[in-house]
Amino acid sequence: MAGQQSIILHHYDRSPYSEKIRLALRMKNLGWCSVDIPNIMPKPLLMPLTGGYRKTPVMQIGADIYCDTAMILRVLEERFPMPQIELPGHEGLSSMIGSWTDGKWFQTSVGIIFGALGDHVPEEFKKDREEMSGRPFDTKAMAALAPMLRDQWRAQLHWIEERLEGGQGAGGGQWIIGMKPGLVDVHVFMNPWFMEQNVPDFLETCFKTAPRAKDWYERMKEIEGQTPETITGEQAIEIACNAAPRLKAAKTEGELQEFVPGEHVAVAPDDYGRDWVEGEIVIATPERIILHRHDEQAETINIHFPRTGFMVRRVG
Repeated sequence: MAGQQSIILHHYDRSPYSEKIRLALRMKNLGWCSVDIPNIMPKPLLMPLTGGYRKTPVMQIGADIYCDTAMILRVLEERFPMPQIELPGHEGLSSMIGSWTDGKWFQTSVGIIFGALGDHVPEEFKKDREEMSGRPFDTKAMAALAPMLRDQWRAQLHWIEERLEGGQGAGGGQWIIGMKPGLVDVHVFMNPWFMEQNVPDFLETCFKTAPRAKDWYERMKEIEGQTPETITGEQAIEIACNAAPRLKAAKTEGELQEFVPGEHVAVAPDDYGRDWVEGEIVIATPERIILHRHDEQAETINIHFPRTGFMVRRVG
């Protein structure tokens, strides 16, 4: 039964970023609760928790709300350190690799997938993504670029092939870094998984020249974890209402904009989905910012964001 300390993941099945977190949960063998959310706006049962942040996934523990996969992965490792997935040699490097897999490689995946799906993409989905990105979601243009994007995608897959081949001399070669799977593997897994869900024939074609990457990917898919408990968005809001944010001493640390605890600010992604979330600073460091806010439905909550990939500005 879901409680105030349960891990709650707000996600949908085909979300590639959600699969990254689901994989981490399997690797850590953690129990969790699943809240299925729409893949487009409106998201009326999520907005009270996030203050307007609309991207997927979002993790909730009680009245603490964690936005962006980078923040979620960091918190999972901090609050549930065993078994460890940020392994020796992964520190810092996992974030660098995650920036590539979530950025350049993912955008290449998007062009290939939606260029292939073409007219099968619902108009409401296209409109939602146009509103989120601020630019046209043109599947015909993606289809025209797809042959070149496929070359680009396979070239990036071959970086993984080279890494696995190079790791053999150090007694590795089965995993991206080291003798067992870790956070780097979690980041790298996302784009092949996204391809398999949508254009599996293309993925198999790429794997023909990357057999070590294929073997690694198949072993990653075999990782098992706990089956989540399904709860509703209403139940998740009720859990937030009945909990209090985890107690943390207010502080700011080396703020270049000279923010101070309690200051009213707004936070938004720096790429797309720029919906500004307002609140009072609880903590601001080079790694994260935590906002305290009150919502009529969710009541008192703390919302956690990473600093990389997010903008912060004063309000008022």
